[in-house]
Amino acid sequence: MFYQKLKAYASDLMPETPTEAGDLAEDYASQGYRAMKFGWGPIGRDPKLDEDLVKAIRSAVGDDVDVMIDAGLAWDLKGALRMAHVYEEYGVFWLEEPLHSNDVQGYRELADRTSVYIAAGEQESGRIAFQRLLDEGHLDIIQPDLGRCGGLTEGKKIAYMAYDRHKRVVPHAFKTGILVAASTHFAASIPNGFMIEHTVSTSPLARDLVRNPVEFKDGYVTVPADRPGLGVEIDESVLEKYSVQ
Repeated sequence: MFYQKLKAYASDLMPETPTEAGDLAEDYASQGYRAMKFGWGPIGRDPKLDEDLVKAIRSAVGDDVDVMIDAGLAWDLKGALRMAHVYEEYGVFWLEEPLHSNDVQGYRELADRTSVYIAAGEQESGRIAFQRLLDEGHLDIIQPDLGRCGGLTEGKKIAYMAYDRHKRVVPHAFKTGILVAASTHFAASIPNGFMIEHTVSTSPLARDLVRNPVEFKDGYVTVPADRPGLGVEIDESVLEKYSVQ
């Protein structure tokens, strides 16, 4: 294992107004998060609103907190380029999924023309898809979802493929406490893993499915390496309640 702790970012939907976005960002900073990502919601409806939202977030948390934006496939190439230049002004660390996943040529041009890191990959499965994003799309950060990309074994192969190309890996881990635990172990075991998505969703699958979730404190999660398996215990009553027959 390479890491015992990993920087964790709060991951949430973008609020509808700049005031709400600033308040939410300030709240996450007060909880100890030194990185946060906001996505989807109103992003892409209006360029001025997009700028006002990120401006409010940056004003609320200052310059020492990493801010990321998940565009949720909001733009074509020209729209993404325009907003990437705006996000550069506010020190956005990475811009996630600004284009549709099949627009590999668009990703290549976008990544080559902005200083903001471009991230994507949560929708992909298997090494070949990620190789294309890296080699043809010039992505800076790939985001395999272990529940979709082929599990831990395929995920490790994808991560080392990115490592060979001097690219970073941040697994997508939004939906459940089980996925967060698996992704934490995964990111800690690869040389190019440096951050982990820490969902703040109020969904019972995210909050209640595991009894002993991965611990977050002072901006970091601790890898549960002293417990068997993924280090979390499933609450069978929650599993039964939400099982689909």
